[in-house]
Amino acid sequence: MCSKKSINHLLFFFFISNFLFNTNYTVSENIETPVEIANPVFTTKGLNEMPYTIKAKSGIQRGQDLELYEIKGKIKNNDNIWIYLNADKGKYNQTSEVVFLYNNIEIYTDNKERLISDEAVIDIKQDIITLLSNVKYTNQNNDIESDKSVIRNNFRSFEYFGNVKTKINNY
Repeated sequence: MCSKKSINHLLFFFFISNFLFNTNYTVSENIETPVEIANPVFTTKGLNEMPYTIKAKSGIQRGQDLELYEIKGKIKNNDNIWIYLNADKGKYNQTSEVVFLYNNIEIYTDNKERLISDEAVIDIKQDIITLLSNVKYTNQNNDIESDKSVIRNNFRSFEYFGNVKTKINNY
């Protein structure tokens, strides 16, 4: 007959073995070989889609996700206004068409509107740009600073959140 102590050791051994087996299986199942890409370019020109182009100096692809460096992009909204963007670093998911941008983000339009931020999320399908920190907006008439901003409806609706400062320029 086995002692209570040896049963506990046996159960502990099975628990650890099962845990390690499942952990290794789960981790190995999700590992994808990264592919380094020089000068990646992503574009679409669908009938009912807004055309966009996203370029980078380099990138690393893992499945549908791409880590991008030195990003330049442009998106044409439904009012035929081009929205341009630059960022040092970002991630792009090809399936969801969502771009996450980091460091030195600049977004500007042909209408002389300019936004800068530390972080941004651009949902191309939903036509929503969310600037997440240190937002500065400038056009010919206004200067606005805020903690966060959400831009919707083809660059026509701007919402500002947190500590908001506005300066109206009277020219």
